[in-house]
Order: sequence, then structure tokens, then C-alpha cells
Amino acid sequence: HPLSRPPTSGPAVYGLNPVYPQSPADVYSSVSEPYAYHTGFHFFFKYISTRLGKRDVLRVSRAIAHFRPSLVALLRNLTREDLVFMEKSLRRALLEYEKLIGFVGTPTVVWRRTGEIALVGKEFSILTQWDRHELLAGNRFIFELMDAESAVVYWEQFAVHAFENSEHAVMTECRLVRPDGVVVPCAFSFTIKRDLFGIPMAIVGNFLPIL
Repeated sequence: HPLSRPPTSGPAVYGLNPVYPQSPADVYSSVSEPYAYHTGFHFFFKYISTRLGKRDVLRVSRAIAHFRPSLVALLRNLTREDLVFMEKSLRRALLEYEKLIGFVGTPTVVWRRTGEIALVGKEFSILTQWDRHELLAGNRFIFELMDAESAVVYWEQFAVHAFENSEHAVMTECRLVRPDGVVVPCAFSFTIKRDLFGIPMAIVGNFLPIL
């Protein structure tokens, strides 16, 4: 059954990222509200309850329970202005990530702590045959592009590293699923980028096919 998706976070524009503004001035002038992370988590819980088996749902639920208290505790003390600042910071960071992805040439995706995809490199689209505009304007989530076991393992690893003091890359493997259902085994690393308040802001994921 199709799941109801949260709305996209901005107007479609040109470039690597058709969802977010393309200049710092656009970022600072366009963001006036906190980001509605609760809608992403709501979609996430609906997704796992309908697409995963009971054992996998339990594993993911345990992972979420591991980091949720820390997340709630940090968010509790923030003002509305803080939350708006957090969103501006993420949007501004995406502009820099976009430049970096263009230079590196490694299949790369950037997503929010909910898993919602925020930036897609062209090499990732070549690797997986997923259209960048569809992933961004369609408000897709990174775990939707993985097979069930890979998605569960990702959340378990994210939970362990979400509030560490360092920003080292987590090295693992995953199985991406193309739109036609073909599975692409990959070496996979992700780095959790945190904001000024120590809250996970963006996750930068790199994928290399295992031949």
C-alpha cells in the first residue's frame, strides 16, 4: 500500500539539488520556520511497520530507543529561534556539500537524521539508476533504497554513533535496490555531521559497488 509522504521542504529549483535554495542569500531569506522532523519520523514508523517483519521492527525500535532520550533532552531546551537557526545551518551546509560532491566523484547521498534524502550526487544516480529529481522532489528516504537487512543494520549503527563526540566515518556494507528491483551490493560509509547544539544534522553517505 502506498504511504503518505511528508511535503517537500522547498520549491523546486535547478542544480544538483532541486529542492533547496541555491545561494546563501536564498537560504537565509527563505527559511522562516523550523523543519517539521516529526513528519519524517511519522513516515519512518509507518514504513517499518508495513514493510519490515516483526523481528526487524523490534531491532529498529530498540535502535531508536537507544538515541531518542538524548535527542529529546537536547531539543527540549531549544527555542523556536534555535530551531530556525538549525534549519538555516543545514540548508547552508548543503550548498558546501554540493560543491564537494561535484569534485569528489564518489557516489554520495546526504540525508537528514530522519533518513530523508537532502542531496544526491550524479554518480549515485549512475550507480543505482535512481533519478535525482525523483529522490529529492519526491521526498524519498535513504532506507527506502536499501534492502530490509541493510536498512535495519544502518539504524542500529546510527543509534550507536549518533551522539559520539567524534565525526569519524562508520564503515560497513549494504545492498542498494534499483528502481527495477536489481540489488547492488556496496561498500558503504557514513559520517554524522552535528550542528552547534550537538544534534545530528546531516548524514553524508558514500557508496562503492562491490564487484
